[in-house]
Parts: sequence; structure tokens; C-alpha cells
Amino acid sequence: MQKKKRVKKRLIGERLVLKMAEYEGKVVPADFTSGNMLFKPILEEGVFLFDCSSDDRDAAFPSLSFTNQKNRDTPIMNHKVPMYTPTFECVSGKQIVTIELPTGTSFYGTGEVSGQLERTGKRVFTWNIAAWGFDSGTTSLYQSHPWVLAVLPNGEALGILADTMRCCEVDLQKEWTVKFIASSSYLVITFGPFASPNAVLISLSNAIGNFLMHLKFFFSPVQYALSECFYLTIFEESPSGGPVQICNNKQAP
Repeated sequence: MQKKKRVKKRLIGERLVLKMAEYEGKVVPADFTSGNMLFKPILEEGVFLFDCSSDDRDAAFPSLSFTNQKNRDTPIMNHKVPMYTPTFECVSGKQIVTIELPTGTSFYGTGEVSGQLERTGKRVFTWNIAAWGFDSGTTSLYQSHPWVLAVLPNGEALGILADTMRCCEVDLQKEWTVKFIASSSYLVITFGPFASPNAVLISLSNAIGNFLMHLKFFFSPVQYALSECFYLTIFEESPSGGPVQICNNKQAP
């Protein structure tokens, strides 16, 4: 005999207890909301801004990532829709954003951190510390960049930026899944998928800017870690004294 589903809701203090046959005993905070994030195209083709609601968009802090705040907040005319849409959960002042990608996706980026270039399976907390004497197990260094570069199994790439200045957990431990956890409310921007990681980083640089760096500084540990987030244009002095461009993409030395 099939069980009849019954739904009884009752408030106990600030908590809502859902009494459904398949959710018997689960306790859910009264402020819990979830769903697919809303999107609008920004900046250029292939770049999308996501928020949980119009109220959350208005409540988000100004961007410290974009060189021009209007580029983040102003939609463009584009009839394309994102290929990958994040989901969200908001509860107890936290916003959890999850984006699931195809089987075989690998992850890079996560800002200025120690450890291997590939970040698949890692978890990082964007919390700046004076990390003198850091080693491969130190996940917080001198700067924080909640950014993930996902390389898809077909060779295309997708960039994902959590535009928050607060402490953010970047969780890549679940296979082919990116998860950001930070205090509400913040916006998420995706770049792509584009044909290559280089194309993603060019698009990212159109949002956050780039800078010139002498080659000898690029190979220092801190600046190399910094290159995980920024799209760099690197120059080397020529015999004549003028700069010669030698690299315009993110490559491991």
C-alpha cells in the first residue's frame, strides 16, 4: 500500500520542521531558500552574471574585482543563454553556490595558494594571512582570489568568479563540481565556455584588467602564484632598451 504523503509544517522557535514521508525528521531553517540562479549577459559575448534574486543583487557589495563597476552591473543585448547554470542555497546568512560540470573536468586557479597547479580535489579558504615559511599544505597566503578555471574534457574552458570580498570557501573536492560558500549576498560571474583556457583568461582580463610585469619578477614564488588569477602580459628588456613582448598567456614556466 502506497504511503500517502502528508505535509505538516510547524514553527519551533526559528526553525521549520518538514514532516513529509520522504523527509521525516529533517530540520530546515526558516530562512532557507534554494534554486537555479538568475542570469544576465554582461561585458561581452559568453560572459554571464548570476544572482539568487533581484533583492540579493541589490544587496551585493560593490565589486573589487572589476576595473569598471558598470561593466559588472550593466547587461548587454545578447540572446544566448549560459551552458552551465549554478544553483544556490541561502541559509543562516550563508550563500552556497554550486556548479556541476561534465565528467572529466579538471580545475585550476583558486588564487594565490601553495601546492600543485592543478586544484582538482582541493579546498581553499580565501583568507589572507602572513604566511611566512608556508609549505604545500598552506591554503591561505597573502592575497585572496575566489576564482576557478575549469578545463572541460573536450578542451574548452570555463572561468568562474565569486565576486565577494568576504572569507570564501572554494570547494573542489566533489568530482567535476565547483562550490563557493560565503556570507550572503554575492554575485557569480562565468566566462565561457570558450575554445581554450587562454581565451577564458583574455575574457577575464577584460573584466579585471591586466598589468605589465618584468620577467624576473614573474618567476618569483609569490608572483607566480598571483598569475593563477590574473591574465599577465609579460615583457623582457631588449638590447635596445625597449620592451619586447615574450608571453601573453598563462603558462607554467
